[in-house]
Amino acid sequence: MRLPIFALQNEIIMNHLIDLVTVGTFSASLKAFFFFFSFPDITDEEKKEIDLKVEQNMSKFDNTYNQSIVRNTLKWLEYDNFSSELKRDFEGQYYINELIGLKTSYLNFYKIYLNEISKVDERLNQVADLVAKNDEYILQIARFRMIVDPQIQLSQNIHKQTKILYMKVKGYWFNDEGVKERKFFKSLGRFDLYPDGVKDDNAIIDGRKKIREAMLVEYSNIYKK
Repeated sequence: MRLPIFALQNEIIMNHLIDLVTVGTFSASLKAFFFFFSFPDITDEEKKEIDLKVEQNMSKFDNTYNQSIVRNTLKWLEYDNFSSELKRDFEGQYYINELIGLKTSYLNFYKIYLNEISKVDERLNQVADLVAKNDEYILQIARFRMIVDPQIQLSQNIHKQTKILYMKVKGYWFNDEGVKERKFFKSLGRFDLYPDGVKDDNAIIDGRKKIREAMLVEYSNIYKK
């Protein structure tokens, strides 16, 4: 006897949480940076290392029906796409371990079987709760990557009263819809303190530090209440 359509659907999705999440609806912007990433500045050796980690983690998803999406998710999780500036930004490197912990937490959530959900978090009652939780994790990881490796813009500004030139730094952040926007604006002091202007190495380091401080306050207000 053939099962009713709804019964077949239930049979298909009663394995991993990911099978429910992938039929949910990410915001358009979250889909954009989550599913359509690439590897523009990565060596063959680094790509092989990422692929190896991905395949190792794929062993935890043998029962999922959509392994292609799972694999893309795991690739996104492994590939941080940090800029070359991070190599000399020791303060940023300090936060990498916390990022690894956050990604591990997400991976543990991602592999949960549906019949274990209520044991893990009794607040997750409906499909909508699971999809929302998944979106929250992705956004949190994307935001913390920005803390590790801030995206900044330096510019020359002039004080209206004193006419003194000063260095201004702007920093980006993902808003609640997953859209990257300029959110943080800080002054680094007199422009002549940086001989090479907006390309000055010290200005870049100081700017990243200043924006990171603002980001950490914002992050703490959201996630560490």
